[in-house]
Amino acid sequence: MKNLLIIAMFVAVLAIVIVFGLPRFPHQGHVAQRPQASPSPSPSPWNSGAIQSTFVGAQVQEVDATHAMLEFFYDLDNNADADYRFAKGAGTVVMTRLKSNGSLSSEEPIELNNSVFLPARNRTRIALQVTRPFNWPSGLPASQIGPVNQVKFRQLVADEVANLSGFVMFDTATHFQIELPGGWQELQQPSASAGGLN
Repeated sequence: MKNLLIIAMFVAVLAIVIVFGLPRFPHQGHVAQRPQASPSPSPSPWNSGAIQSTFVGAQVQEVDATHAMLEFFYDLDNNADADYRFAKGAGTVVMTRLKSNGSLSSEEPIELNNSVFLPARNRTRIALQVTRPFNWPSGLPASQIGPVNQVKFRQLVADEVANLSGFVMFDTATHFQIELPGGWQELQQPSASAGGLN
């Protein structure tokens, strides 16, 4: 009788271990669900309001006998309470905005001429530059560049901006977007400065 009681207790303990101790498997016909991956964070939006720009003018510079560099000058107004730096190089992308439909284009290789420091609540002048083929007047000092060459310079710039409404600068580190609208009508006015088209 004592042995029978021990066996009964052993069977009861074994049954409890089987029922509560072993992992439960899903019933047949049910598929275990995979844990859902958390959604990837959406990229932060581009800040296009903190920095405003004003077109100042353009200038043509000699690179060599067959190339000229066009520089487009803008004043940037930092309306924020923080300083910003824009480095010349891969982190700062300059694109053109097409006049036809307002879309962006990266076909033209345009870049900052230097890295830029933009203090809080201050104004800084920047220059965008692009190099183009151009037969530079030979043996003519800059001080003697006359009306004929001024016309050539203006035509070079006019051809460059014919299909553009401006530029857009993106800083990939801070996610700043700076609209640089064109003021091309000013380039049609006469100018006395050599190579200057502002």
